[in-house]
Amino acid sequence: MTRLVLFDIDGTLIRTGGAGVRAFARTAAVVFGKPGGTDALRFHGRTDTSLVREFLRLNEIPDTPWNLRHFLDAYVFFLEAELRAGAGELCPGVRGLIAGLRSLPEPPVVALLTGNIRLGAALKLAAHGLADEFVLGVFGDDHEDRNQLAVIARDRAGRLLGRRLAGEEILVVGDTPADVACAHHVGARCVAVATGGVALAELLEHSPALAVESLDQVSAQRVAAAGVHWERPTDWEALYRTGGTHWDKGEASPALTDFLAANPDLPRGTVAVPGCGRGHDVRGWARAGFHAAGFDIAPTAVAEARAASPVGSGAEFAVTDFLTDPPPRGFDWLFEHTLFCAIPPSRRDEYVAAAARWVRTGGHYLAVNYLQPRDECGPPFGVTPAELRRRFGPWFELVRDWSPRSFPGRDGRERVFWWRRTASPAPDGRSS
Repeated sequence: MTRLVLFDIDGTLIRTGGAGVRAFARTAAVVFGKPGGTDALRFHGRTDTSLVREFLRLNEIPDTPWNLRHFLDAYVFFLEAELRAGAGELCPGVRGLIAGLRSLPEPPVVALLTGNIRLGAALKLAAHGLADEFVLGVFGDDHEDRNQLAVIARDRAGRLLGRRLAGEEILVVGDTPADVACAHHVGARCVAVATGGVALAELLEHSPALAVESLDQVSAQRVAAAGVHWERPTDWEALYRTGGTHWDKGEASPALTDFLAANPDLPRGTVAVPGCGRGHDVRGWARAGFHAAGFDIAPTAVAEARAASPVGSGAEFAVTDFLTDPPPRGFDWLFEHTLFCAIPPSRRDEYVAAAARWVRTGGHYLAVNYLQPRDECGPPFGVTPAELRRRFGPWFELVRDWSPRSFPGRDGRERVFWWRRTASPAPDGRSS
């Protein structure tokens, strides 16, 4: 259960339109005589203290406590002036989410974890009527390392609640990879939001528990339960019989199409496509010169795939349970697009063991992983890159991974992993 929710400020709660950046620049120019002295600084995910120290170093100014304090005192003066000139805007969904968290049956402590110094944070929050929304906070003048701010926040909230908080009871809401990293540092979960300038696809690379374009797309209940999957049985045959296959786009995965076009010199061989559905990806491999075999547990899907594949096309199909049935042979390639995300997360160990059985040593496993569906009540079920690396690492080495071109609606939510089979599974399911 979530007991503590820690919000970042800039890009997560509010967008000041660069007020803080301009205040830094004015301080450098007016107080330290260094116009342009902050141009090289990268502000996303940073603490004010670390930024000042970098400014001093880059401009060959002694990094003394006095210079640090002198800079920050002047900075908040200029920040207040900038905010009076234009406070920026509140990010979508912020007020509703905070109110929703407070209305939960067991509401968590709603607090701040920000790189802003305390007075800078107060000025920004007051400009948007948020000054009284948070029970406690940790700030850039508590520590210059954001990861250590997470430690301080955990300990302060623990004192407030009268007990030490476990990492899984803590949730960080932020808009940069640094927010995800600080959550991971204390074993917490992170909801990453793409309102601060970092794209959703980049945020997903860092394995947040949940990633959304903006906070108005997510309820307080889903935020509090970020990273939890609600499993339910799925009758795949019934869906194919009734036409309830909204995931079928009538063509091969764009990621597969682009991969085959970009790698025309791949040695041709055998390809297995589990969860093949109507066979679009299988035919894509076959057109590229591979002997491609599609497998699905739904007889109707296999029948429709066969009907759509001309004799001699190089594509074949069979009704097979990939997770439990033995492979007909060791394949040179295994391609995945719609199966891993479709199975209940509790069966992911079975999936990895099956992939290791079906791919010959030295063969390849190409997966278009759907990292973050819009609805966590799957299928499809979300997964993080960190989990994929942990699960497949014992049997496969990663050749490379990338964010692909996707079908509309999945943009930024998919990631391709290209693996090479290296180890053999031992009888107990571990790598040998």
